[in-house]
Amino acid sequence: MMRLFRKSRNLAKVANKDSGDDVGGTRDVDDEHQFELTHVGPYEIVAPIGSGGMGTVYKAIDRANDKTIAIKVLDRQYDLDPKRRKRDYLGREVLIAASLNHPIIIKMHNEIVVQEDRLGNKRRCLLMEYIDGYNLKKHIQDRDLSLKQMIDLCMKLCEGLDFLHQNNIVHRDVKPGNFLFSRDGRQVKIVDFGLSKSSASWRTRWMKESGGTRLYMSPEQLYKRKLDPRSDIFSFGITMYELFAGRHPCNGGDARLIQKQICSASYRWEPPSKHNKEVPPQLDKIVLKALRRKIDRRYQSMTEMLMDMSRLAQSRI
Repeated sequence: MMRLFRKSRNLAKVANKDSGDDVGGTRDVDDEHQFELTHVGPYEIVAPIGSGGMGTVYKAIDRANDKTIAIKVLDRQYDLDPKRRKRDYLGREVLIAASLNHPIIIKMHNEIVVQEDRLGNKRRCLLMEYIDGYNLKKHIQDRDLSLKQMIDLCMKLCEGLDFLHQNNIVHRDVKPGNFLFSRDGRQVKIVDFGLSKSSASWRTRWMKESGGTRLYMSPEQLYKRKLDPRSDIFSFGITMYELFAGRHPCNGGDARLIQKQICSASYRWEPPSKHNKEVPPQLDKIVLKALRRKIDRRYQSMTEMLMDMSRLAQSRI
């Protein structure tokens, strides 16, 4: 089965270059940034987990209490740039996290800790649950999950995203790098709410509708139109396609062409089964419905999508 995916690895690499993840690591952290902080409160920084457009995430340990957590340190540019500071990505993440309690949603402390770095600069830090594992990109690249495992994981993620939407939150950056899995496969977590938008929050009222990672954006997000949960559904459709097919649904050689294909009705999605013969027709239909460009013809809720996934899972028992 591995031969089905070898030709698609190059496109997956193109997609990964534009992903900009914070947790789970899309790119290695440079040596010069590894120890920009030694401690945050009682927690000793022991290793970088990953780095992205908004900052760096570290593994940290409270040795006195034998407790391990992850700490996101916001890049200084967001504090130095008045426009970026006004958007307050870290504050938004804390605000949203405070209202969420779900096993699929990463747990975060409800406060921002200010800590001086080695150069004496005050840095804002967010403390969160530590997951010892990988993000979904690793499973996409390694092709190490069975079809049943992939379906089960998608159902769990549907539940988590549905919970967000039921709480009036649009994630706005749904992509493989923002789904974490423990090494034993028992824990699945949705992370990174710095770009999320809650309709109930005055702090995000004036936020622009772009943000996110362009290779996973819905057409309406690329056009900077008003977003609702159906935009997350489209982004999750791209993520599912990559998981089941082993490649991005677009075949453009660079990010700009891929974005054009996402928006253009003249570019027709190939069914995932064309690249993975194990994918059944029912699953093709689910993924392709999530990827419908006309928002009214797409799944209208994660609940609706989860029902179809559940029927598929039951039919394969």
